[in-house]
Formats: sequence, structure tokens, C-alpha cells
Amino acid sequence: MSAIMKHSRWLAPFVSVAAITIGTLTAVGYLLFSAPNRVQLTVPSATTPRISFFALGDQGSGQIEQWKVARSMESVAERTGALDFVILLGDNFYGPELTSIHDLQWNWKFESVYSGWMLATIPFYALLGNHDVPADAQVEIRYAQDHAGSGRWQMPGHYYSRDFGSDDGHPLLRVVFIDSNQLEPGDLDKQIHFVEDAFSSDPGRQATWRIVVAHHPIRHFGIERENAVLVSQLLPVLQKYHVDLYMSGHDHNQQFIVRDGEPYYVISGGGGKKLEQLPTTQGNGLPFTALAYGFSSVAVDASRMVISYFDDDARMLSHYAIERRCSAPASTCLQPAIDDDARRAD
Repeated sequence: MSAIMKHSRWLAPFVSVAAITIGTLTAVGYLLFSAPNRVQLTVPSATTPRISFFALGDQGSGQIEQWKVARSMESVAERTGALDFVILLGDNFYGPELTSIHDLQWNWKFESVYSGWMLATIPFYALLGNHDVPADAQVEIRYAQDHAGSGRWQMPGHYYSRDFGSDDGHPLLRVVFIDSNQLEPGDLDKQIHFVEDAFSSDPGRQATWRIVVAHHPIRHFGIERENAVLVSQLLPVLQKYHVDLYMSGHDHNQQFIVRDGEPYYVISGGGGKKLEQLPTTQGNGLPFTALAYGFSSVAVDASRMVISYFDDDARMLSHYAIERRCSAPASTCLQPAIDDDARRAD
């Protein structure tokens, strides 16, 4: 055997490894930095009797934890076979400020992350977190207004509302998205009026279920104090108009909080940034909490709302049902849920 052949055999494994490495890096580079294709959005019919969505916040790290949560979302959606949209609860971009709607961060902190079969064509309704303001806010809004990238990013302004589904001729679900960074009197007043208008319109257009979403929690068991402005000014409006659920992030963990006479509180801040330790002592009204990456899931029809929590391995952590006809205090109406969705998710 010639010396050349001996060297060729010796080098062959290294050449193969190098080829695989180059191929992998090329594929990853294409995934992260190539321009996403515009997609035909799949939106729920205005007459559908059931709506299902995921919600998560504090996700925009671009790190492996964010990608693992995205993979978990895809897995759960495939198992249940039902997902109409995703709500992003703020802190959509950590790190460098966005320079434009063409910034590469759009790809590796949003477009390429949520690109599985079930996630690739549905709308992502986003709102602003404290890491998105002030610099990134207008870029994020413009990305939606210009239908940039895949066209999935939805954020027409600092605050907005959307109706989903139908129940006997009126909306099944109305979601109001607000900017909880804007708490100065003038800005907050505008948003409070917006919430009031959304839930005090023509009775024939009233929604069966009412949800308000923001980045900052009203009630929470986190490392920071509760926001006094949200408690004193926003909460009374939610109570007056019988808002069923208030969803937020900001705390980098997962919590479900129940207080009689108030909305149910979902905190889903485990989307991808480093987790924050929960207090060692926790009061009443906290049926579920987890120091875990993951997301929440909400499914509604005319008779009930089902709230679930999942971790980044697609495991269901907790599962609750709220019956629409229940007029008792919140803690009495809440019950552990065992249904087809739970069985499919196990």
C-alpha cells in the first residue's frame, strides 16, 4: 500500500467530520440569517365555536432555552391538534437594540425559533415588555405594520384588541393587549379608556370570555413588589367589566393566582430568559407555581375555559377548568380539569 493511500485512510474520518461540521454550520447559518419566506397565515374562522392558544413571555433571549420552549410548543400543538395563535407577553428581544425591521435578531429570536409545522403559519400577537422599550418599540410595531418577515408578527400599536370565534352570534373571546410600561397618567388613562370601550360596547357584541394581557403582573409572588399603579387603577376596571383572565410575564417563572372578586391571573414568564427564583414562603391563592421554562395554554368554548401549563419538555405541569355558568367566587369555580386535551397531552 502506498504512503498516499495510508495517509488518505488516516485522514478520511477527519475529512468526514469536517464535512459534517461545515454542512451543519451552513444549515444553521441559513436557518438563522436567511430571510424568512412570507407565509399564508392560518387564522381561526370568525364562526368557530372553540379557540385554543399558547402564551409566553420573557422569551427573546435567542438562547437554547428559548429554542427548547419553542420545540415543546410545537410538540404539544401536534399532540392536541389544535392551536389558533400565540400570544407573546413582552421582553421579545434581550441584548442589542433592534436597528431596523431587517435586523438579524428577527430571525434568531423569532422567525427561525418558532418555525415548526404547527407554529409556522399562525399569528403571533405580541406586546411590549420593559426590555422592548423605548428603543425597540417602534421597530417591533413597524415589523407588524409592514408585514415583514413571515408576516406572522402582529403588533399594530402599543395597545389593541382582537376578537376570536363565535358564540350564538357574538364573539366567543375578546383579548385586549395593553402596554404596561406606559403608566404615566396621560398614557395610562388612554389605555384604561380603551379597555372600558372594549368591554362596554353594544351588548350584542359582548364576548363570552374576556381576557386582558400585559407584560407586568397585577398580582404575583415574585421577587419584586406588586405594581401599585396597576393594582389601584387598572384592576378596578377589570373588576367592573368582569374580565375573566389577566395574563402577564415579567416574572421569569410560571404562576397561577386566584383571588375572589378578581380575574384569574396567569403568569407565564419562562419563555427563554434565565429563570428567577420564587420566594420560599408563598401565601394563599397560589394553586400552582413552577420554577420552569415553558408556556401556558388556554382553550375556550361557550361553556368553559381550560388553562394548562407546560414545561420545555412538553410535559403538562398543571391543568384547570373554569365553567362559564359558575357564578360563585373564583376559588369555588376553579377545578382541576381532566378532558381530552389533557389525555392527548400526557
